[in-house]
Amino acid sequence: MKYKIQSADGNWGTYKNHLITTTDYQKFEDMLKMTLDGNSQQREQLTRYLEHNYQKGKLVYGLQVADGALMTCLVFERHGQQVHFVDGANGGYTAAAKKMKERLIL
Repeated sequence: MKYKIQSADGNWGTYKNHLITTTDYQKFEDMLKMTLDGNSQQREQLTRYLEHNYQKGKLVYGLQVADGALMTCLVFERHGQQVHFVDGANGGYTAAAKKMKERLIL
């Protein structure tokens, strides 16, 4: 990708942009589920916001912090139809959902 190599398989110089546009990093199923990347200061700011609004009864949230991410890829065509799913390592969406359900019980 760095050297923008073109081969019979396609243009690897543009593949990174294709990968980004075909990545599913947020979901809406009557709620927002999202994988975010940020530093500790940004995470603390987000956590304060979520907790403040949780205490006011405006939302319920679950948060999972990971030091890495996982990407699962479904590639139907190497430079064509594909979709990539991003999740946090160490439990990701599942761990966050468990924490959210614990808050719902309270």
